[in-house]
Amino acid sequence: MKIKKTIGIILVLCLFISAVFVPCFDVGAQISAQSYLDEQMEKNDINGVVYATKNGRVVCQNARGMANTSEAKEIAIDTLFPIGSNSKQFCAVAILMLQEQDMLNIDDPVTKYFPEYTTATDVTVKDLLTMRSGIRNHLEGLFAEYTLYEDATSEENKQTILEWLYAQKLEFKPNTGFSYSNSNYFLLSIIVEKVSGQSYAEFIKENIFAPLGMTDSGFYEELTDHPGLAEHTGSSDMLIDPKLKGLIQGSGDLVSNAKDMDKWMTSLRECRIISEKSIAEMTKNYSQRNGYGYGIRVQEDGGFCHDGAIVTYLSFVLTYPEDGFNIFAVTNDIGNKGNILVNLVFETAEKYKSIEIPGGICGDVNCDSRVNIKDATAIQKHIAGLITLADEGIAVADVDASGVVNVKDATVIQKYIAGIDTGFLLG
Repeated sequence: MKIKKTIGIILVLCLFISAVFVPCFDVGAQISAQSYLDEQMEKNDINGVVYATKNGRVVCQNARGMANTSEAKEIAIDTLFPIGSNSKQFCAVAILMLQEQDMLNIDDPVTKYFPEYTTATDVTVKDLLTMRSGIRNHLEGLFAEYTLYEDATSEENKQTILEWLYAQKLEFKPNTGFSYSNSNYFLLSIIVEKVSGQSYAEFIKENIFAPLGMTDSGFYEELTDHPGLAEHTGSSDMLIDPKLKGLIQGSGDLVSNAKDMDKWMTSLRECRIISEKSIAEMTKNYSQRNGYGYGIRVQEDGGFCHDGAIVTYLSFVLTYPEDGFNIFAVTNDIGNKGNILVNLVFETAEKYKSIEIPGGICGDVNCDSRVNIKDATAIQKHIAGLITLADEGIAVADVDASGVVNVKDATVIQKYIAGIDTGFLLG
């Protein structure tokens, strides 16, 4: 005997959401996380974005303040921001990609790529990655010891920086100390160019942005006048002009947004573009007192983080691979809110990184009300246990007398569910 039930769209919607979505995610904890974030952003008057996810699901998100005061344009989750030194992670991955292709080795001496750099004879590519080279920070010498010009090309400016570096003594013997220097990643980006035969920007776009679907990310030099870029505001002691071509290549040149940076952090956790071996190498602590890997800081609690400050922007990424938890935060008002924002990131992570998501997520609806089916089988079984949908009189599922589900047309079930306009904010 076959049991068939035809049910209205309202009842289907209620049953579908309550029985399929809720067991897959701790909605109560999500609401608590959102309320906490909203309260803290308002209380501390933070202009910017905070975006936290757990295994691909949004835990909480907030966008607040003005992206462009003259146009009265508010900051949104998708607003673009320069991410400063968080760009270094991308440069490190580019180097590891080339190593995996046997095009370079991180134990190579720097002089293999810069023969003129005689003062850095004992420095290796790995020393650059780990900030243990002893090479001076070229940003400290700008204007005081050398000059770049706005009308100069990237290649001209980079050559000026290189000549300045060649003339500097190392601050310490390579691999005997730690000193955070942007010059390390400036040099690494040029190595990427020399080895790949591409410009650094082309390499990153082709090998990282495109495969990961980071469609809103790019380079500051190209996006300076982009309408979606948040303007810098407030005061800052950072006098570096990121518009000077080549100056921050590899060390602080990227522009991105919350969703793209979430894709980036997830890609590292899931080893999507470089191997598990390379990720382990990148996230090892090479300086115990400073907790530094390759372009990323290593925490004792298993998390990885980094900050990026440029002009009046501050970005911060924090990820806990074992928890599947990512959080990205950014402000265009570092002068007043930088430390507060970083503290909020850590507090939010501490409270909600262990939020419960039992089992696999079988489906969700994002903020745009778009259905994202992650486990069609689970949805089919659930719906088929309740109803028989009909498309031109065709029964698509039923349940026999023993309660066994018989799915006859999974495609119609999926289309039916996807066609429901829920307007339900779960994503």
